[in-house]
Amino acid sequence: MVKPMTKEILFMNCMELDFATKVELEHWIATFEEKVWTNDIMKKLSKAGLVRTTAAQVWNKENHRITRIFEYENEKAYKNCQEIIAKEIMPKAMAHYSPRMRNNRGIVFYDYRS
Repeated sequence: MVKPMTKEILFMNCMELDFATKVELEHWIATFEEKVWTNDIMKKLSKAGLVRTTAAQVWNKENHRITRIFEYENEKAYKNCQEIIAKEIMPKAMAHYSPRMRNNRGIVFYDYRS
């Protein structure tokens, strides 16, 4: 469900997750909310300053990739959320999956919305 934007987004992280097989990718998509990104975790992240997150399956490459964009109120919110992710999400994620991950972090300097 898409909610209207009520907070400014200043800090973001774009994560790429590459999976070894299509089966592993499809399993991640089917179960990641149930096993890793639960409603309780999302509530904690929201309270810590996460404004929005979007997950997408990449279809224009010859690989098995998901992108996940996280948008935060500010750098402090990002750091607070990273603590939660490191303690509560990564151990679960790595117990079930073994994706290769890359992160790109940045400060938003241009944001066009139609």
